[in-house]
Amino acid sequence: MLTRLAISNLATIASLAVELHDGFTVLTGETGAGKSILIDALRLVLGGKGSSDMVRSGADGVTVEATFDISALPEVRETLVELEVPGSDELVLRRTIQQGGRSRLLANDCQLTAARMQELAPLLVNIHGQHDNQMLLDARTHLRFLDSFAGLTDLRERVGGLFREYGALLRERDALRAKAREREQTMAELQQRIDDIQAIGPSADEEAALTQEHAVLSHAEHLLQLMDRLCGNLHDNEDAVVGRLGEAESQLAQAAGIDATLTPLLEQLQPARIQLEDVARSLASYAAGLELDPNRLDAVNARLAELERLKRRYGGSIDAVLATLAECEQTLAGLAAAGEKLEGIDAAVAELAGRLHRESKTLSARRHASAGELAQRIMQQLQELGMPKAHVEVQLQELSNPSGKQPYYSVTGMDNVEFLLTTNPGQTPRPLTRIASGGELSRIMLALKTVLTEADPTPVLIFDEVDAGVSGATAEIVGRKLRGLGRTHQVLCITHLAQIAAQGDRHLRVTKSLAQEQTYTAVEPLAGADQVREVARLISGVEVSAKALASAEELVARAQQQSP
Repeated sequence: MLTRLAISNLATIASLAVELHDGFTVLTGETGAGKSILIDALRLVLGGKGSSDMVRSGADGVTVEATFDISALPEVRETLVELEVPGSDELVLRRTIQQGGRSRLLANDCQLTAARMQELAPLLVNIHGQHDNQMLLDARTHLRFLDSFAGLTDLRERVGGLFREYGALLRERDALRAKAREREQTMAELQQRIDDIQAIGPSADEEAALTQEHAVLSHAEHLLQLMDRLCGNLHDNEDAVVGRLGEAESQLAQAAGIDATLTPLLEQLQPARIQLEDVARSLASYAAGLELDPNRLDAVNARLAELERLKRRYGGSIDAVLATLAECEQTLAGLAAAGEKLEGIDAAVAELAGRLHRESKTLSARRHASAGELAQRIMQQLQELGMPKAHVEVQLQELSNPSGKQPYYSVTGMDNVEFLLTTNPGQTPRPLTRIASGGELSRIMLALKTVLTEADPTPVLIFDEVDAGVSGATAEIVGRKLRGLGRTHQVLCITHLAQIAAQGDRHLRVTKSLAQEQTYTAVEPLAGADQVREVARLISGVEVSAKALASAEELVARAQQQSP
C-alpha cells in the first residue's frame, strides 16, 4: 500500500506531502490545478521517463519520494532481495532530477537503474489513464487482456521466446544457404591450392639442402682437382705434410730423450700430426664420393625450379608456402564444417518448429477455453454498469499467412483475438472500433479492469480520469464499482464527476494558487461538510447553490449507506 507521497519542485508543486490510506480515495480539483502532476510524480518515482523540463522554475532539481507498506507483499520483498535492496515492512522509493538533467533512482537508499526499478514497479502500482480506453480500439491489445485474465502470460512469453529463437535459426539457415554456392567455389579454389602445394610436397629445410647440393654438382670437376692436390700435399706425395711432420716428430723425440724439457713440445706436435692425418683421410673419403652426375644436377635444377614457382605464387618463401598450405587446410575444414552445420540446422529447425507448434497449440487451446468465461464476466460487469443489454464475444481466429500456408505463428502464438460488442438485442456483435461510443468504451474498460483486477496482486490501482464519457446514473455506478475495488485494493481516482467523488472513502482536493507571481499546487484532505461542498462544486461549478449542496449531501449519504 502507498502510505505517503512527497514532492518537491515538480512543475507547479513547490513542496507537498500527502498521507494516503487504504480503500477508495478520490482526487478532485479545477482543470489545470495539478491533479495529473501527482500521477506524473508517481510515474517518475517508479522509473518513468523524466527530464529537466519538469524542474520547477528557479529550483535546482525535483525530488519525489513514495513510501509503501510492503508487510503483506511477499513478492515485493522477494524482488527486493534479488535486487539486493535492504528493508523489511517499509519501502521508500526516491527519484531526483537535477536542473542539468542528471537523474537518480533510490530504493531504501540503494541506487537502481530505471530498468531495475521498472521490474519492481508493476508489483506496486497499476496506473490506468484515459488512453487505456483508446487501447480497446486496438484489437492487438485484446489478446493481452485475454491472456492476463486466463493467467497465460508466462506461457505466451515462452511461446514468444521459442518464436524468436525459431526466427533466428531460420535466418541463420537462410544465410548458410545463400552462402552455400559461394562456399563451394571457395572450397574448390582452396582445394586447388592445397593440391598444387601437396603435389610438390616442399619441406622446411629442403631448399637449403638442394642449393648446397646444386653448388657441389655444378663444380664437381673442379672439386676433384682440388681434392687430388690437397691429398697429395697432405699425405700422398713424397714431401707431403703428414710425412714431414712424422720425421719432425721422430727428430723431436730423439732430442727429448736427451733433454726432457723438450717433452712438452713433443706432446704438442703429436696431436697436430694425428689431426692432419684425420683431415687427409676425410678429404680422401670426400673425393671418393665426388662424381660427375649430369642427371642428378638436372633433377636438382628441376626441383629448385618447382620450389621457386611455389614461392612466387604463395608468398615468396618456403615458410610462406607451408603457412599457406596450413591456412588453406584449416579454412577448408571450417567450410566443410559449415556445410555439416547446414545439414544439422535443418534438423534443429524441424525440432524447434515442433516445439513452437505444440506450445502454440496449447496456448491457443487455453485461450479458447477461457474466452467464453471472460466474455461472460465482462457482460456481468457491464450489466452492473448500466448496459444490461450488452452482449460481448471474445473472438479467436487463426493468424492468416500471407502465403496461404497454415499454421502461421507470431511472437504471441497463432491467434488473433478481438472483442465484439452489441448493445441492442438481435444485432450481430461487431468490433468495438465500429460501434462503441466514448462512454461505452469507458465502461467496457472499467468492466475489463474489474475482471482482471480480481486476479491482480498489484496492491495500488490508480485511475486517471477513466470516467470520460459517462454521466448521471452510470457515473454513480462507476463510482460504486471503484469503491468496490477499494475493498481489495488501494484505489486512487482522479475525477470530475460528483457521482464518483461522492463514493470516495477519502477525498483529496487539489488546488492551485498564485503568490508573488509564482504558481503553487497544494493538496488538502476533505471530510464531512468540506467533502460535501466539493461534491456540490462538481455538480454546479464555481457558484455552489443550495440545491447543489442538497444533492451533494444525498450523494455522499447514499454512498456511505450502500455496500459496494
